[in-house]
Amino acid sequence: MFWDLKMKYKIIYQNNNKLFSKIIDTQNLKTENLPKNVIKIKRVYSDFFTKKKSISNKQIYQLFYEIDMMLQANININNALNIICKNRKSNVLKQFCKELLDSIQSGNGLSIKYENFIIDKSVINFFNLINKKGNINLAISTLVKLLQFDLQMKNELKKAFSYPFVLLITLCLCFFSIFYFVLPTFENLINSNAIKSNYATILLFSFKHFLENNILFLLLITIISIIGTLLFYKFNSKFEYFINKTLFLYIPFFSLYIKTFELYKLFIVLNILQNANYEFHDTLCSANSLIKNKYLLDKIALIKNLLKSGKTISYSFDYSNLFDDLVLNLIQTGEHSNKMNIVTFEIEKIYKQKYESRVKSLSFWVQPIVFMLIVGLILWLIIAIFVPMWSMSDMIKY
Repeated sequence: MFWDLKMKYKIIYQNNNKLFSKIIDTQNLKTENLPKNVIKIKRVYSDFFTKKKSISNKQIYQLFYEIDMMLQANININNALNIICKNRKSNVLKQFCKELLDSIQSGNGLSIKYENFIIDKSVINFFNLINKKGNINLAISTLVKLLQFDLQMKNELKKAFSYPFVLLITLCLCFFSIFYFVLPTFENLINSNAIKSNYATILLFSFKHFLENNILFLLLITIISIIGTLLFYKFNSKFEYFINKTLFLYIPFFSLYIKTFELYKLFIVLNILQNANYEFHDTLCSANSLIKNKYLLDKIALIKNLLKSGKTISYSFDYSNLFDDLVLNLIQTGEHSNKMNIVTFEIEKIYKQKYESRVKSLSFWVQPIVFMLIVGLILWLIIAIFVPMWSMSDMIKY
């Protein structure tokens, strides 16, 4: 059913004579691809009264960047975590490092009690990936590169949209200042019929009265709608998929930006993992756990299934209807020459150029649109208030 909610389960399984655990969110456990040698499955209930400790991607990046530097200096992972744990002032990060150290010393790889922390899901998935592959040093270096890319993308977005955001805030401030400070000054004069109102004046004050009578109701409906949508998005997989697909395909201009961003991120992940000596098929499976967009995940799963059925890489990518002719030609070239690592790097550069172009274009159009809205609001005020007043002054003069 569309209204089915996702449940959280803790899966305890054995791999290479070691115990591992992972948390999954699903509506139907039977449809999930569970690890082999499952020992125990436990339902995890949400506890809204338990305060989890939040760790940002930036904090995790800084932490693992230091670990990576120590590993490159031939300091083993246990000593590196001990040193970092002692030098950290934050109790949350100290507990995080201690749990990682205890997990490694007990032979469980990089693992923590995820119910104690709020961590980005892609980081959790990467921990599970590290534990499967076994080479912790190489995997940590790869994680650092992925987190660095993630932070870099966020900083670029902040720079690109900081000015349009300021303009949007300015528009909102202008709007409320006009309706709550400027218009009340002229309302008695308008109502006294001393001046002849035009359509702009009637519309302006009608809109003002509508807001005065319904502002609390509108705010309440807006807040409830936003919270309800976010909760439904979080707990219903089908609705999450619908939103992801809509954002990816059907919103004019903005969907092009989303698609370019997601595919750029996909090939960043593929390229980083291939440089870490992962086979192409393995990188595709690994990228599956590091991508968040459900629609794109569905397409990646389609590609994986086609590859498993014996189809070629170029055919599988073409069948997904995600990529343009240039990218498909490069994939076909890389497949025939057995140089997929070089090809993924070239495709990454192509999507990087497209992404930067989309960001500049989106930023370029947002600024004049918001500016025109501000100018339009001011013109509306002039036509609705000051033009009738100037007409009145002309009547008095003659």
